[in-house]
Amino acid sequence: MSELTTIFAKFFDSSGKYIINLDVKSRYLGSSKVNTRKTDNKGFFVFQASRNRTIEILAKPPNQQRYIIFKTINSSIESSENNPVVVLLPKTIDDYKKVNNSLSKGIVSTLFKVVDSNGRIMVNFPIQSRPKGKNNSPDKYTNNQGIVEVLSSSNRDIEILVLNSRDQFELKFSGNSGNGTKQPILIRLNEKYSSFKGTTLIKVLDKSGQHYAVDDVDVEMIFDNNQKKNLKIKKGQLKLSNWVGQKIKLTIFKPDGNPLDSVDFMVRRVKEEFIDLQLNVDVLNGRTALNEPNISRRIEDSISGEIISLSFFKEVYGAKKLFWRNEMNGRPTKDTTPEQFLPVLNKVLLKYNMTEKLILCHFLAQIYHECDHFNTLIEYASGKDYDISNFPQSVCEVQKSRACRRRKQIISEGNTKPGDGPKYKGRGLIQLTWKSAYIKYKNYSGLDVVTNSDLLCNDLSHAVESAVWAFNEFKNADTLVRNGYTDLDATYTDSHHLVVVDKVSRRINGGINGLAERKKLFFKILREVEKRNGFK
Repeated sequence: MSELTTIFAKFFDSSGKYIINLDVKSRYLGSSKVNTRKTDNKGFFVFQASRNRTIEILAKPPNQQRYIIFKTINSSIESSENNPVVVLLPKTIDDYKKVNNSLSKGIVSTLFKVVDSNGRIMVNFPIQSRPKGKNNSPDKYTNNQGIVEVLSSSNRDIEILVLNSRDQFELKFSGNSGNGTKQPILIRLNEKYSSFKGTTLIKVLDKSGQHYAVDDVDVEMIFDNNQKKNLKIKKGQLKLSNWVGQKIKLTIFKPDGNPLDSVDFMVRRVKEEFIDLQLNVDVLNGRTALNEPNISRRIEDSISGEIISLSFFKEVYGAKKLFWRNEMNGRPTKDTTPEQFLPVLNKVLLKYNMTEKLILCHFLAQIYHECDHFNTLIEYASGKDYDISNFPQSVCEVQKSRACRRRKQIISEGNTKPGDGPKYKGRGLIQLTWKSAYIKYKNYSGLDVVTNSDLLCNDLSHAVESAVWAFNEFKNADTLVRNGYTDLDATYTDSHHLVVVDKVSRRINGGINGLAERKKLFFKILREVEKRNGFK
């Protein structure tokens, strides 16, 4: 039997008073067995545990319906009656007793602030979140204040994992979302900012995707602190060492000395990343294409692999060109072929580990309807119905009118300037709408879609990545799918599927628009998956 250690925990409310007779529990991380007690007349909760185990300490304050995780510790921590583990509740006991704090319904926002071991704010720093016991979410990134927003169901046990210098995500927070937070929860890393230096190897390709063999090509880098650095590409490759979260503007000069358009990228990992940068350059004769050549796609991780095969895609969606409507005229994504679209879709799905059968079936059904059967990446309507200039103050002389309600919605969603309606109308595979949504996606991705909203319809990668974010993070639809099935790879009745499709569709669309078609397409995708035993 392993040696037991005695742990002294003492509970305090936000006023600093210790709490007596409080319902408390302890448990090993991941265990269903609990040690239930009440704090004694000095606020102590004393219990024993095996050494070097992760322990969760829970409590149920007055008028709360469930136990909430308030502290996660390692059982080897030194504690005593004079030096207890301090567990601090966010409110006073009187506040808990005053009212019945009924939990909010739906999605809540919990804020976290990440700093290094010296207290330095970690900007653009990657974290992952997950419901307790579930898979990790795609990476999120802190903003300029080191703050990141995590959306979840109310009163949900959630876990936050943060990158370490070994390039692994480690658990730094485990607790209950409750009703969300207005003040960020502090996450302090065990390492200094200087420990997070990453290496990026950039391989430069010509417009055909071949290795760009022109030597001694000049490169200018501008960092987020406006410092500049000039380098040369040797043998078509450039190796950079910079800190995680650092943003870099990269300009490569053509052989004739003229610059190509600048491209922004961000260091995302400590370990070496491999990035392909494709230029609109004809390497055979050493000249660039005419008419102000552009870098044809953004810098990003080189992830290869196939989740969905071309034959599967064409069987479900057809072989026609995509995004062909007039609204797409003049955009580089117009008339995309399935052969061009599928590698981008697969790359993003792999990047965010979106491979579970039923999650993917629901996602594919929703994006097909949202972008009008892959006909457009931008909303057909003008956006005037989202514009404040069409709903002046005078419309609220009749308070309950549709126009007054619309004005209030427009203001609450951030479209406060004339022209914001067309600028922030729907874009992407799951059409992102309203300035407030564009701001949230910018904060998540680091991509400035607030300044340039057309990025979501002019670049296939952005169109797909924003849809994954909208499905998993903004709308939290993946949680609905996970809650709807006990096993994401099992077989269920059609009536069971219909219930989940209904919930997901309402969450994505906000209503029942296109519900019948979404259900029909879900089953078309599912039947093809069952026939092929996968998406290949």
